[in-house]
Amino acid sequence: MLSRLGDTLLVLFGVVSLVFFLSAVIPGDPVDVMLGEHASSADREALRHSLGLDRPLAARWAGYLQALARGDMGRSLVHKRPVRALIAERLPATLEMAVAAFGVVLLIAFPLGLLAAQYPGRLPDRLAALFALAGQSIPNFWLGPMLVLLFSIQLGWLPVSGNRAPGSLVLPALTLGTSMAAISMRMLRASLLEVAGEAYLRTARAKGLGPARVLLRHALPNALLPVITLLGLQLGGLLSGAVITEVVFAWPGIGSLLIDAISQRDYPVIQGVVLVIALIYIVINLATDLLAQWLDPRTREGRAA
Repeated sequence: MLSRLGDTLLVLFGVVSLVFFLSAVIPGDPVDVMLGEHASSADREALRHSLGLDRPLAARWAGYLQALARGDMGRSLVHKRPVRALIAERLPATLEMAVAAFGVVLLIAFPLGLLAAQYPGRLPDRLAALFALAGQSIPNFWLGPMLVLLFSIQLGWLPVSGNRAPGSLVLPALTLGTSMAAISMRMLRASLLEVAGEAYLRTARAKGLGPARVLLRHALPNALLPVITLLGLQLGGLLSGAVITEVVFAWPGIGSLLIDAISQRDYPVIQGVVLVIALIYIVINLATDLLAQWLDPRTREGRAA
């Protein structure tokens, strides 16, 4: 556990440092965004000095790491507010959409995966494969507007954007969860077919159990380990994928906050949002790893050896 904690801290240090230096080389100057291009040189230099942007890059990096060690993410250059407060306001909306999208993944992937594994090579399997191909091929920035055109503009069933109207979560969740549902469905199907020839399943069939009961009671629990691992990775990936989806649907989460910060050259907000996303991703991966060890004792024995 200590070695895993050390690896986690090392990864976070690398992410923080990389994002800090990449933010520093983004074309443009936050002073131009804040004052405009026609401001006087004296005003520009005074603002740059007050923000600490005239300090050497290495000194700014060291100061940022020291502030992070104290739990301080800095202040937004544009909003003049603590970055932690801005993220705390926006994070619940992102988590809400990520959880809803994860629900879409489960509702689509498991029924289709089970159906495809129950009838391999037949019509249900082919239809599921067609959905998987379409789901993985269609990007979110195209699928989202198409869903808006159909369900919001043409049919008028759902709101176009925002998160205040009833049903506003449906289209973002579908947009974000469809591609990941396709991947999970294919993994579940492959895992079920891999265990289909095991001896304990033949024994269950010989005892007279029906195909559906054999699949759900005996095959599914033993085929879940790789699926759970993939779902854990996808749950973390939902946060990074939410950036595009939030922009498409004007969803007030940390994804849209990140895009606004990049356009405004708001370095502390960029660094803070990426750090939070990386931290959540690492925590989810750690939890997935622990769950996999609990479900499969062989992984615990392998690590202990």
